[in-house]
Amino acid sequence: MGARSGGAEFFLAPAANCDEVTGNIPDGLTVVKVGTLEDAVDAVEALGAGGVPAGLPSC
Repeated sequence: MGARSGGAEFFLAPAANCDEVTGNIPDGLTVVKVGTLEDAVDAVEALGAGGVPAGLPSC
């Protein structure tokens, strides 16, 4: 909720925490599941290129 109220459209969540996030995602926020630092960098680069790429893992 804090991320969305702060204007965020995307939030990176550790894969191990997805069960806590699921069902608690506010409208307008996309939660991207990451398992490694490399996954996080890849996600940020993909999101920075514009839009939400197909196949981007989410919680």
